[in-house]
Amino acid sequence: MKRREFIKGAAATVATGAVTACATPTDTPANLENNTASESTLYDVIVVGAGFAGLTASRDLSRNGHNVLMLDARGRIGGRTFTTQFADHQTDMGGTWFGSGQPSVWAEKMRYDLEVEESAAAASEEIIWFENGNPVNGSPDDYWGMMVPAYDQFYAPSRAQYPHPFDPLKVADTDQLDQKSAGEVIDSLDLNPLQKELFHAFACINGHSNSYNSSYLDQLRWVALGGHDKWVMWDNLSRFKLKGGTKVLADKMQADNRATTKLGSAAVKVSQSNGTVTVTTNREEQFKAKQVVMAVPLNTCKDIEFSPALSPVKTSAFNEGHTGSGTKIYAKVKGKFPKFFGNGTQDMPLCFLWTEYDSADEADQVLCGFGASPDLLDINNPIAVEAAVKQYLPEAEVLETFGYDWNLDPWSKGTWCMYPKGMLTSALAELQRPEGNIQFANADIADGWRGFIDGAIESGAQVAQAVHTKLGVTTA
Repeated sequence: MKRREFIKGAAATVATGAVTACATPTDTPANLENNTASESTLYDVIVVGAGFAGLTASRDLSRNGHNVLMLDARGRIGGRTFTTQFADHQTDMGGTWFGSGQPSVWAEKMRYDLEVEESAAAASEEIIWFENGNPVNGSPDDYWGMMVPAYDQFYAPSRAQYPHPFDPLKVADTDQLDQKSAGEVIDSLDLNPLQKELFHAFACINGHSNSYNSSYLDQLRWVALGGHDKWVMWDNLSRFKLKGGTKVLADKMQADNRATTKLGSAAVKVSQSNGTVTVTTNREEQFKAKQVVMAVPLNTCKDIEFSPALSPVKTSAFNEGHTGSGTKIYAKVKGKFPKFFGNGTQDMPLCFLWTEYDSADEADQVLCGFGASPDLLDINNPIAVEAAVKQYLPEAEVLETFGYDWNLDPWSKGTWCMYPKGMLTSALAELQRPEGNIQFANADIADGWRGFIDGAIESGAQVAQAVHTKLGVTTA
């Protein structure tokens, strides 16, 4: 316990310091923090959370003429994304990839004329998979020839269930697919044991947890949002990223934000009375507004007291939380290896590992890997990380590693969102529903790319428009 408490403290330190420590005066918005927040002011809107949902909502509302206060518990903006220097690259330790099939984030990329780059594994020369615990090195044709039938069977119901992918509840779940786990469905498919084992790992990385923990219906969303095309889905999941990291977009959005921004203040209580909402922070500050937008991760909502209490459905979903609870690591390895994509098993320390950066001088490479649980890999132990890498590349010499445990971060308590069984059909609509003068916006309750940066921006923009309409202020 002492060790976990130490790591938790270290995690909080990294979360509050890593980005700004790497920033220079030329690339940090002048309004990154404004401590002129006033407890005597009645704000039009308080936005709680400065991740991409909160940034979108506060930027849009403030530019529409509203007096907005944006609060965040961390000492930085960005939420479950942050960019830091690793192995001579601006590297994202949280949310990273997006694609042209994700309309909200792609529109922001175009709005700010941002450059994108591709992960090296998008042009993999080799695929590594595991049979009976041993790595097999094959060609992409070998691997996909084996795995395409698994993808086709698993995703077969997507078009019938999601004819309108951005309206996930449009069709009733008459087959009760939300009551089945992804793992249970994989076990029932007409596949051989190897195909099932490798596909369990894919469902595992989707839910960032064991494949039996996440809803099958929720897993079907991703291919539906990719036009029911597995290749387009993959492009949206892991091919494109912002050059310079997600921090580039967060900073651009914050530079456009006219809201007062106060960092290092966590909301601990939100109370409504006589048409006013009061937000109390861990610093015993009290800020008041006509409207409040709660833009914090689903898994942290249970730590905030609401008065009057929120609906039982919301409270139950907050207590259960989403499934995202795995690990992500980067490792710099010495020498030249083929650009590869590795598909392990979900009980391995890293269920997936691939080449993220391929150096031009062939001196080293940077790998990115994901695992199902911190119980399978201590990402703070370089010896354990090296052993996990060597399962894929036995000859690799790991020079340095880095990871960030979002599960120990008190302002995240998990990674990206996939719903457990039953939550999509029973709770999504209610999680989106405002209560009095409190609105809810975050990546974990988006209609479309829920759990992604795109979903966060979608949710923040929708709620900003709803609040703007409710307040009735003419655009400035």
